[in-house]
Amino acid sequence: MPGINENTLTLTRALKLVFQESSPPLRDFLRLFWPTVRTYDTAEIPADTVVSSKKIARYREVNAGSNIFAYIPGKGAVYDPANLDESTPITEKLARAVTAGLESNGPAHQQIVEKAAQIQRNHDAIILSAIVKQGIDIMVNGTFQPKGKNGVNIGSLFDYDRDLDNTIPANADPVAALQLAWDQYKKKGGASNNAFALMGPMVLSALEQSAAFKEALKLQGLNAGYSRLVGDNRVVADIIPGGFKLPGRAARITLLSFDESYEDESGEFIPFMPPKGIIISSFNAPRVQAYGGIFLVNNFTGSAKMVRGELVSDSFWTKNPDAYIFRSQSRPVLVPGEIDHIVYASIT
Repeated sequence: MPGINENTLTLTRALKLVFQESSPPLRDFLRLFWPTVRTYDTAEIPADTVVSSKKIARYREVNAGSNIFAYIPGKGAVYDPANLDESTPITEKLARAVTAGLESNGPAHQQIVEKAAQIQRNHDAIILSAIVKQGIDIMVNGTFQPKGKNGVNIGSLFDYDRDLDNTIPANADPVAALQLAWDQYKKKGGASNNAFALMGPMVLSALEQSAAFKEALKLQGLNAGYSRLVGDNRVVADIIPGGFKLPGRAARITLLSFDESYEDESGEFIPFMPPKGIIISSFNAPRVQAYGGIFLVNNFTGSAKMVRGELVSDSFWTKNPDAYIFRSQSRPVLVPGEIDHIVYASIT
């Protein structure tokens, strides 16, 4: 019968210490583009969007009445995020196997603790990858559809109702694609300060071969005293220090490249970011990671509750055959404050 004993509690404490120290580099993507985090102990997440007006005030005639300005209250939504749920059993066979990083004759309990810690790190990494994939899908498509095993749709489509014109058709010239995307971004009221263009690797390659891009760098160099491209080994690479002046536009944007991949069920590595894609937005545009509550039953007392957290882990065991099972769950929904301040373009 499932339960908790002293050894399990010791194991849980060790797991918690290891988990707090682990932080996969891919997390930097979320910190950069979805920096605000909210956790809830409820199944559903309420969200209200209020967009500041960019209209201009009007003059009135002497002795005339005040102009009437209509207040638009914004939009409200309630999100019910799908569960990311992964379990890994430590079976008798796995318990007997040598643990990476430990001597084969190490204490049995230490072997189990380290195996469980490695399992938790793996759960953290694959759930994080799923959340990053959600973020990219929303920025590229304005929608997100949770997928289960074999690509089966889970739950309803999250549709943020982005303007169809915010998806720019493919253009052969990467500089022209950046200009068109920027023009649409500004048309929808996007902020000029702290703007960025997140590019797939093929866009970066096309830019480096573009005569218009090279000429723009020369012009920038006349003012800045230098013109150079750089790259770094961060998950999101900054291509030009100080940003890039977009040709023909009074705009300086940060050019970023994102070239990470995830492994699908067939073992194939798929890029998170479409290689020919460009996302334009601003770091100032609000984007939130929201996490719904996780329903857990205490396997000793039988009591149940909704637990708050980005990643909620628990453990239990089964008998005959014996297995210690470690489980990690998360219910993320990434919410853009203003979806029309995200524009996607692509090159051929």
